[in-house]
Amino acid sequence: MQPLENKKIIRFKKNETLELEDTVAVEKKIKVYINDEEILSLSASPINIKEFVVGFLMTEDILKGDWCPQKILIEENGSELHAKVNLEGHVSLEGKTITSGCMSSVSFLSDIKGSIDDNLKIKSFKLFKLFREFQEKSTLYRTTGCIHAAALADENGILFIAEDVGRHNAVDKVIGWALLNGVSLKNKIMLVSGRISSEMALKTAKWKVSVIVSRTAPTSLAIELAQKAGLTVIGFLRGDRFNIYSHPERIIYED
Repeated sequence: MQPLENKKIIRFKKNETLELEDTVAVEKKIKVYINDEEILSLSASPINIKEFVVGFLMTEDILKGDWCPQKILIEENGSELHAKVNLEGHVSLEGKTITSGCMSSVSFLSDIKGSIDDNLKIKSFKLFKLFREFQEKSTLYRTTGCIHAAALADENGILFIAEDVGRHNAVDKVIGWALLNGVSLKNKIMLVSGRISSEMALKTAKWKVSVIVSRTAPTSLAIELAQKAGLTVIGFLRGDRFNIYSHPERIIYED
């Protein structure tokens, strides 16, 4: 399915109206079925759906038992997408909350066990380079103005980028891609386009990603959770500056 479509609009400018077509982001319902029983209904951009579902289910840890992420079946059903999972076990929806993010994202995470233990050190100029590359590759955002992006990187470059109408979804897609492709998330950097909420900090820290970077701000709870989890949080990365909100020891300040 295509992530964009054209819609007829009326543009008002300088007391004049003009009928034209505008490109908008497509949003679809994603219904998740476990052993043919619907357990969740999510909203997302209709790209990288398997990565999204795998990242969400494995990060939120709601499936208790054996299942194979590679065998998730994605089917179109009218205007919806259905993700079907076979599970030998049970589903745990205890502790469900509605997050502060757009799309009323569902999150089950509440805490992180253990702390991130790594040896990642990254020079400041490489962070700027990575974020420039990230912004250049966020093509859907530049087209529509309403798409969020997330990317997984190491100090040498972007490994994978995902875009979605929901910023939490974009992070789940990145995590799902890494899990499906056997790419370790340790000693990696998560780049995001929107604010860093507590849920995004939790999702990132759960997989022991070392650093999360945004051009906007983190929330107070995201900073508290990051301090506890050993996650480096960087916000307001713009031009030649950025703010470090937690665990600055991973950043080397030199040209």
